[in-house]
Amino acid sequence: MLKLIYCEFMKLKRKPLFFVSSFLSILIPFGISFLPSYAQTGAQAVEEMMSCLFQLSAYLLLIPAVIVLAANLLFEEQDNDTLKNLMTVPVDKGKLAVAKMLVLLIFSVLFMAVGGLLGGGLVMLKGWRPEGFWFLFFVGLGEALIMWVGTMPCVLLVVAYNKSYIVSVIITFFYTMVNYILSTSTPLLTQSFGLNPGTLLPGPLALRWFFQFYDHSNPSKELAALLEQISPYFLSNVQAFGVAAMEGAVFLTLIAFVYKRQETQ
Repeated sequence: MLKLIYCEFMKLKRKPLFFVSSFLSILIPFGISFLPSYAQTGAQAVEEMMSCLFQLSAYLLLIPAVIVLAANLLFEEQDNDTLKNLMTVPVDKGKLAVAKMLVLLIFSVLFMAVGGLLGGGLVMLKGWRPEGFWFLFFVGLGEALIMWVGTMPCVLLVVAYNKSYIVSVIITFFYTMVNYILSTSTPLLTQSFGLNPGTLLPGPLALRWFFQFYDHSNPSKELAALLEQISPYFLSNVQAFGVAAMEGAVFLTLIAFVYKRQETQ
């Protein structure tokens, strides 16, 4: 498996889109940096910048980027008519699909890491000391894992439609918008931990985990009211990543099964 992951990663040298997409994470924080800031301390400036990465870039840019890249990686051998050659090595097609998805996990982490580092750089360029930056930086890497798992239901649909790129784009756009809207739905954010949309959907799951790491020592009236509603429903590391691990295992298995089954049709 490690050799497959290594080979898939080395192929990316021919795919500048992979590396260019990693820098998309800075677009929203960079644009926000030109707007008036309400930060009065370095810690507030860091939180303001990182919240753009966590709540906008991760939802609106990372999810569609992973799905589009997944479609590209999963169907490149079929497009280039090299899949039959791989099968004669032999390479298990299910393991190949899992290796490609793990490469996309690397991309997700890289996406959030680049966005975090450049966001911290923007904070310093504006003259603030980046207080608390590294803690939120690693929170962002944790969110990368949750969002990567969150793309898998959509990737499964893309694989099932088997190279229908137009359908894939439609599914991606719809899934991204719905996931973002649901992440701001108070009824979902105030559901108890369990088998419900507020726990299983990536949008609410991620927000119920990372939102607790913001500085809430001096909240505005609006934030105080929101915290009063959702703070009892924050998720621990074990809960958030336990759900992500279980969902990831299930959907990786399904993606590998569907991808492998297409070989025999």
